[in-house]
Amino acid sequence: MKSIHCSSGPRSSGFSLMEVLISMSISLVVTASMIALMSISLGQTAGIMKMTRLTDDLRVSMQMMSRDVRRSNYNANAIHCFANPDCVADGSLDSPGDVQINDSNTCFYYLLDRDHDGDSTENAAGGFRRAVTDGVGVIQMWVGETMPDCESSDAGWVLLTDPKEIEITDFSVDDVLSYSEVILVDGEGNQSYQKVRKLRLSITGRLITDETVQRSVRDAIKLRNNLYL
Repeated sequence: MKSIHCSSGPRSSGFSLMEVLISMSISLVVTASMIALMSISLGQTAGIMKMTRLTDDLRVSMQMMSRDVRRSNYNANAIHCFANPDCVADGSLDSPGDVQINDSNTCFYYLLDRDHDGDSTENAAGGFRRAVTDGVGVIQMWVGETMPDCESSDAGWVLLTDPKEIEITDFSVDDVLSYSEVILVDGEGNQSYQKVRKLRLSITGRLITDETVQRSVRDAIKLRNNLYL
């Protein structure tokens, strides 16, 4: 009799338990790395957005101060001082005086001829200061009808920055860049002067919601109207 040999079919292939575990481990490592990179990227984006918002708010405050103070000491009758060094003494020009800065360099105010009638003393003064409201440092702007008092709590001081969003940690102003120059020498050698006025402003602030986000902005402003001395 012939013997019959039975052969089995092709052997099925597959992954061993060890291979599956290694594959899962690698997938977990790759996924965790991707999540970490995404988290870092999102964190950096959020940080940039916070810094941009803070910078924009500080720059808006600086621009408002710069725009207004540039016109300080403006007087519609200033044209009478051309070729007339005695314009203040002879009554041609009512000189409102220079920008006033307090001793701590955290407040300044000034006059200007807002209605262009040649008399700036009858117009509302301008001014800015750093103050503390409910424990938060803020920038305030003077909108009152009289000359401001840097130390007062007068209602004429209104908020320029939002204490719910930003804390102003430092504000300073000085006029160390200002200087006087001779503008006229008469036949007898008498000299007439004018003061070329420049202010340096610096604001530092941080976000209320994230105190690690801090920013400073600075500006040096040349005032348009020189002061006749």
